[in-house]
Amino acid sequence: MKSIKELNLNVSSVVLYACLMLFPLATNAQAAIIAAIFGDRVASEKFNLSMEIGVPLTNYSNIEGNKPNLGINFGIAGNIKINDSWSLSPTAYFLSKRSFDIESFSMNGPDAYLNNIYSDVPATIELNYIQVPIFVNYKIPNSKFRIGLAPQMSFKQDVDATFSSEIGDFKQAVGTRVNDIDYGLIANLSYYLQYKRNGKGIYVSLRYSQGFTDVFKDSFIDGNNKSRYLSFNISLPFITDELAQKNLNN
Repeated sequence: MKSIKELNLNVSSVVLYACLMLFPLATNAQAAIIAAIFGDRVASEKFNLSMEIGVPLTNYSNIEGNKPNLGINFGIAGNIKINDSWSLSPTAYFLSKRSFDIESFSMNGPDAYLNNIYSDVPATIELNYIQVPIFVNYKIPNSKFRIGLAPQMSFKQDVDATFSSEIGDFKQAVGTRVNDIDYGLIANLSYYLQYKRNGKGIYVSLRYSQGFTDVFKDSFIDGNNKSRYLSFNISLPFITDELAQKNLNN
């Protein structure tokens, strides 16, 4: 039978993780502070938090002359061990920024004068999301590799288009011309550097994401514009001292 201390710890883990998932509007700094303070305290053999950092390179279908820019994903994952092979990792990226350049694009706003100045000019489109993937992971036996698959939903926060011309740049908010949710699927390959961070380890991952829905409305960019990105990710798990020592011993 579990002790009262163990039961209290399990309840604290569930409550803390529920708070992190239910309040995605918390600032990135707040999310990092919460994970740093409570990560070690709520860690157990079956559950732990991890801080997630990724650098995606996003492209979109059917947009002529677009060039992807490096973005950023930052958030927290809750890692639930099912058995020695399988685990579940619901994740919330409170910051998920994607950006790309277009060689020739035209402003379409209420000001005819600005529309004329910023017609067929270079532009940068920056999209900000809260991204929520839920990974199902499988650890390859007798190795430090794991593979995973995650359905994901990306909730639009704000979208800006920056147009460039000889007289300078002009930024226009275009969030109303972008669909609210982007549904997709992520494939993940990770390697566990178990000796790093005094045995707490670091997961380094390569991910590929494929969107299933149109990102932009036809009033902004015509056609079927599905997102896809390749991302390099780092996961910093908060695990118990006992598990960290076991990693060092092995």
